[in-house]
Amino acid sequence: MELIESLNLLENKKVIFWLNIISIPLIVLFFAIFTFISLIVDAPAQETHVFNLSTTLLSLVAFFILIIIHEVIHGIFFKLFNPEAKVKYGFKNGMAYATSPNSFYTKGKFVWICLAPFIVITFILFFLLYFGIITPPSFALIASLHAAACVGDFYWVYLIIRLEKGAYVEDTEVGISFYRKAQ
Repeated sequence: MELIESLNLLENKKVIFWLNIISIPLIVLFFAIFTFISLIVDAPAQETHVFNLSTTLLSLVAFFILIIIHEVIHGIFFKLFNPEAKVKYGFKNGMAYATSPNSFYTKGKFVWICLAPFIVITFILFFLLYFGIITPPSFALIASLHAAACVGDFYWVYLIIRLEKGAYVEDTEVGISFYRKAQ
């Protein structure tokens, strides 16, 4: 295969900076979306529908637990699409990550790997809201923080969608590389 481009996200402070900047308006956007959803869902009556210190603190603790679950979901999908792949987890430059170094995937499979945590976790949070297990404010806060934290995954998807048809994605220890079949 012929290398198209290699991207080093973990050590590229400029890209990390801009992804963090982009996540700020994403929090606002997703908070509006998830607040609207929480208002239209016919969830069982709950004791409180307002933000308070305990709701906010519990939501933040839940968010940090979700980051771990988020990366585990990436790992599950790495293995689902490449059972022989080794999956590693880490934390660097303020980012938790899952990686399957030297593993190759089609564009479509890698998009699924990228988006799976966003889809699965959002669905679970919606389920918890619908059945009255979490309050609407907790749902809106946790779901919007998580969705904004997916900014790196959304960035990968944006780059992958722009690739030529038939391209492959290699997961690396520090980012991803794009390949085309040799001519």
